[in-house]
Amino acid sequence: MDPVSEPQYRIDGSCWRFLPVNSDGFWNLKPGENIIAQYPLLLLQIQLAVIFILTSTIHFFLRRFHFPRLVSEFLVGLFLGHSFLERFYPNIPRTLFPMSSFKVLVTFTKFGYLFFMFMIGVKMDVKQLMKSGKRGWTIGSITCLFAFCVNVPVAKYIGVERDNASNLQITWVFIISGTLMITSFPVVACLLMHLRIINSELGHLALSSALVADLISLVVINLQAWSHLLELSSLHVTLKSMFLSITLVVFILAVLRPMMFWIIRRTPEGKPVKDSYVYVIFLVLLLVAITGENVGLQFLYGPFILGLAVPTGPPLASALVEKLDAIISGLMLPLLSTLCGYKSNLWELKSRPPAFFVYISTFGFLVKVAASFLSAICFKMPPKDAAALALILTAKGAVELSIISFNSDKMVAPSDQYTMAALVVLLVAAVVPVLVRKLHDPSNTYAGYQKRTILNSCISDGLRVLACAQRQDDALAAIKLLEISNPSKESPISVCGLYLEELKGGSTPLLLNHQLGQKSSCSDGSRWQPIIDVFNYFKLQHKKLVNVQVFTAISPAKLMHEDICWVAFANSVVLIILPFHKKWNIKGMMIADSKDLRTLNSNVLKKAPCSVGILIDRSRARYSSILASSLSYQVAVIYIGGDDDREALALARRMIGRAAVHITIFRLISLNDDNKKEWENILDLEALREFKYEASKNENITYEDVNVEDGAYTTSFIGSILENDNFDLILVGRRHESSSRITAGLSEWSELPELGPIGDLLVSSDISSTVSVLVVQQQIIKG
Repeated sequence: MDPVSEPQYRIDGSCWRFLPVNSDGFWNLKPGENIIAQYPLLLLQIQLAVIFILTSTIHFFLRRFHFPRLVSEFLVGLFLGHSFLERFYPNIPRTLFPMSSFKVLVTFTKFGYLFFMFMIGVKMDVKQLMKSGKRGWTIGSITCLFAFCVNVPVAKYIGVERDNASNLQITWVFIISGTLMITSFPVVACLLMHLRIINSELGHLALSSALVADLISLVVINLQAWSHLLELSSLHVTLKSMFLSITLVVFILAVLRPMMFWIIRRTPEGKPVKDSYVYVIFLVLLLVAITGENVGLQFLYGPFILGLAVPTGPPLASALVEKLDAIISGLMLPLLSTLCGYKSNLWELKSRPPAFFVYISTFGFLVKVAASFLSAICFKMPPKDAAALALILTAKGAVELSIISFNSDKMVAPSDQYTMAALVVLLVAAVVPVLVRKLHDPSNTYAGYQKRTILNSCISDGLRVLACAQRQDDALAAIKLLEISNPSKESPISVCGLYLEELKGGSTPLLLNHQLGQKSSCSDGSRWQPIIDVFNYFKLQHKKLVNVQVFTAISPAKLMHEDICWVAFANSVVLIILPFHKKWNIKGMMIADSKDLRTLNSNVLKKAPCSVGILIDRSRARYSSILASSLSYQVAVIYIGGDDDREALALARRMIGRAAVHITIFRLISLNDDNKKEWENILDLEALREFKYEASKNENITYEDVNVEDGAYTTSFIGSILENDNFDLILVGRRHESSSRITAGLSEWSELPELGPIGDLLVSSDISSTVSVLVVQQQIIKG
């Protein structure tokens, strides 16, 4: 007997209809029985398999053109739906996608979209995004408000008054025009991840601008919803909905976020979060979605805000993303784009496409791009990056498709208008990534528009430094340099200590923040604890004059520079201190020469978001003596000219207030050098003017002009400095004018180009000296 048609009886005698979910297999198949349509689970599995196979096949060919996967998913829907198969081969889609199965697919899609919004929130760090300052707020607000204020009235005129539309059509026009004008934070985040520029300054500015625009849109949408609720009900009901919505947001931030920090503190460093904690968070996610829907907040916004409340990075955020990413991004979310494509019907546009959609989309796109571009130009962004930012903020994706799809189901929108709206989203989603790649070079991920240099930092703002270390000696050398940089109440020092450990085996890369209060694991923490002790001791010695944060980066050697650049960028440091790849023992004999560390330093020099200093430590200082204020410390600055030398001079200027520090400036001058640019010469004279004045009244500062004829004289002079061994530290810039007579011929004999010609001379293997050297490169400014 057919199990579907056969009535079943409960123990209490009530009758109910049995609906089989999974099949009994092909071996029990009866003649003439349609096994696909009869069992919902089997049908869902076949549908997912067909969609996944077709999407992967199409994306295999389209990804070489840098189209996002969403385009392939939508095209699969067009192929399976009304636009192709259902028109030419109707039996195939009717068998694979019967009308009865769409309830399951839509539910499955909405459930996946809910988790997708949560996951996007988890991946974002709002605190870091807001560091973009007024640029992000200004660009985001102008882009959002200007687009709405200009495009919505135009949409009303074109789509309503000209066509004498009904109330339903008016509502649909406003929904579509608003959807095409919004800047969706999750869509921008996905685009930046796809382009792999999410950690760049352009990426952070785009995210902060998108977040501001999305928050403004959220306020406007909820105010509209509450206004509509007021029309349908009473003021009491409306105020109650507003109060409960705000209470839910406050509960997430004030109660659930501290609970997540508690979970982090309960998790040992380097260990994964317990599965039980992850499952509890997933349960809370569903409860937040249900609560938000019932109090008047859209069911998607609650999970998104909860995701933003999760502390970024390991161990909690990384564990949640690891659990969700594959199943949500690879399986559940693609259904949304495919179903939107399935519902679209290109044949409805054959006779006459809805003209007002063409006008709205074209005009709206141009207005929004112009608003974003001009506001970015006002902040002196390079035109190419301003154009890239404008395109990113105009990007469309899964969020816009979901709004169009869900509202079309509620309102039974005309097929031609729905199709046109979906195609506009598809076109923008396909074109924007390609154009952004043309305008923005991903190799300059961390290159900045703001100057993060010592020279451009006020003394009162303090000195923000990232000190990298692979061993305790590296940390000691960096701390000694910071000690003579004179931390004071007027000029405090903020230090980010970063312990670098190469990832070995099949482990997962980690970036640990030791300030989050996680427990230490003896097996893992013992490796970086000596580094932490050095930095913490420096903080204790100076109390409120020094702020210290310590991180650990465990990653492959070839990617370690990404962690360094990211920590420097996220903490707005102005100087990265890198250890030199060669090490010497107490007798002056070289004991280590790391090729990986040398490659790391070269990569950081290319991509750093601030100035960089490579510290060559040849001192014999012990742990107990590096902070002794009674020590006399001799510092020399070899000044030829240029950006890097001025940066080194700016660091030396920070050392002036230290009584035990004696600074000597050697300015190398070639009387026959006519190749120096006039503007560079003016900048050099201005940088030296203050030191000359200080030298006239401060016996701890000495200024000396040294005449040299060519590179041979320069080599001889530097050799004499090293042989006299009168200095503890020498500061020198890395890059100089290639046409300068002072460095003529030195580059051809250079063995260490990452140190520059002068730095290479100072650490030459045939010169034995105990003097330490800091080779400085000023931030490479983009534009």
